[in-house]
Formats: sequence, C-alpha cells, structure tokens
Amino acid sequence: MSTNITTGDQQSWVDTPPINPPIRHFIGEMVESQTWLESLATPLQNWLHTLFGKQGEPAYKVKDVIDGTWLGHPLHPVLVTIPLGAWTCTAILDLFSMSSDDPALQRGADATLWIGMIGALGAIPTGITQWSDIDGPDRRVGLFHGLLNSGIGMLNLTSGILRLTGRRRTAIALSTTAYLTSLFTAYLGGELSYAKGIGINHVAFEGGSDDFVPVMDAQDLPENKLTRVDVAGMPAVLLKQGRAIYAIAATCSHLGGPLDEGTVTDGVVQCPWHGSCFRMSDGSIVNGPTTYAQPTFAVRVRNNKIELRRLEHA
Repeated sequence: MSTNITTGDQQSWVDTPPINPPIRHFIGEMVESQTWLESLATPLQNWLHTLFGKQGEPAYKVKDVIDGTWLGHPLHPVLVTIPLGAWTCTAILDLFSMSSDDPALQRGADATLWIGMIGALGAIPTGITQWSDIDGPDRRVGLFHGLLNSGIGMLNLTSGILRLTGRRRTAIALSTTAYLTSLFTAYLGGELSYAKGIGINHVAFEGGSDDFVPVMDAQDLPENKLTRVDVAGMPAVLLKQGRAIYAIAATCSHLGGPLDEGTVTDGVVQCPWHGSCFRMSDGSIVNGPTTYAQPTFAVRVRNNKIELRRLEHA
C-alpha cells in the first residue's frame, strides 16, 4: 500500500503497511457466510410471523410486551445478564469447590446454575421476538447466536441433572464448556447490537435544531399526505390534517426505515420496512417491533413558511 505525500509543489509516494481488519470483521464475516443458516432462518421466521399474527391482534400485542415496547427499549439485554452473571458465579464456585470439596461451595455452584437456567427462560423468548424482525445477513448471525445458546442451555441442564446424581466432575466439565461458549455467544450478541445496530435507537444520533427552521411553503403541503423535509440535517415527515400540521422524525427508530414512504391511517404512520406504527401527533408507539418513540417537532407557520423545531423524545 502506498500513500501520496504532498510537500509544497512536490509529491512523493511512500510505502505504508496494510491495515489489518479487526478480528470482529473476520468473526462476523465467517458467521454471515454460513448460507446454510438460511434454510433454517426463512421457515422459522415465517412460522413466527404466523404465530404472532397481524398488528393489533392479541398474539402481536403479547409480542410487543416481550419485545419491551412498554419498557422503552428492548427487554432482551436486561434479561441476558441473569444467566451470564449466574453462570459466572457457577464457574468460580466450581473452581474453588474442586480443590476443597466444600459442600457449601458445591451447593452455591448448583444453586447459581439453576438460577441461570431460570433467567435463560426469560432471555429466550425476548431474543426470539427481537430476531424475528431481522433481515439479511444479520439474521444469520442472530440465528447462530440462538442455536449456540440452545446448546448451552442443554449442556447446563444436563450438568444440573448430573449434579443431583452426584457425578460432579462430569457435570462441571459440561457447565464449564457451556460457560466458555456463552462468552462467545455474548460476543455475537454485542456484534448484533453495537456493530449491526440491532436493538438500538436509529434516530438517537440525528441532529435537528433547537431553533425554528423553515422547511417549505405552507401552501405546498398537501392534505393527508406524508411529506419529507429536512430540518437542519435531520429528516422529518409532515402530515397536514385540516388546520393541524404534525411532524416527527422520518427515520424509523427500529431499523432506520423511511417513514415518509410508509402509509398513514387515522393519524398513525406505519413504517414500510417492518411495520412499526407511530402516532403523528406525538411520536408515541402504537405497536412494534420498535421499542423507541419517534422524536417530534414543534410546528409553526410564519410568513407563509412552515417552520420546525426539534423537541425531546415522546
């Protein structure tokens, strides 16, 4: 690799070492390249969509609860800390108990193992509902993450049964293997969240303006039609209904879909990508899969210009 260096009127080229990609690129690409996962992902997602039904139906409302719509952010990251924390305690207590044969340490290791299993029962459905709305290569990573976690659960369940029968060394070998694997699956979960943006608020880092910004002529805004405008670098979608004009962020908080390309019914806009619905009047969530409300804008008309100012999140 060469770099062009300019000094005055002269240019020269110097060799620079190639930049090695981070290890996460290798791991992520390795999992994403597993096309065989598609043969499992497609029918599983189709089945889940059938199970949850349409928006507004009871099963879909249950899905919203499991997703964490009521909480204001995904519920899955909250619950996964329980099995990871508990099984970390199990691994530590097992390590000390093997050198001392202390019954108290053994009971503590067994108890934390089962606490982790109980916590996993909550993490599983929240992970499944969140995964059901992921598209493309990211869903391969999510499915691989879930399959490994299923194997971890089976290893720990077997370990728990063996502990009850007194076969502790075999049980400890299984739970230790499960724990080490869980560290890798936790890494994959972080890859989905922090590198892929799954579960984050996709409007959080958009700018907007604290002052009113003119965006268009008032007479050019059509009635009952979603209209996209720019507010100091932040896209917004407008809706005019009678004398009222509403404005919310045009980027869907779920996975960044363009709300202005969606549909609007009774003042509720539906994202064209995954179906999240928001009230145009205040940006609040009508149904998921999103767990984040849309930012809203104060609207005023001055000198025949529509002006917007960003408000706090709903």
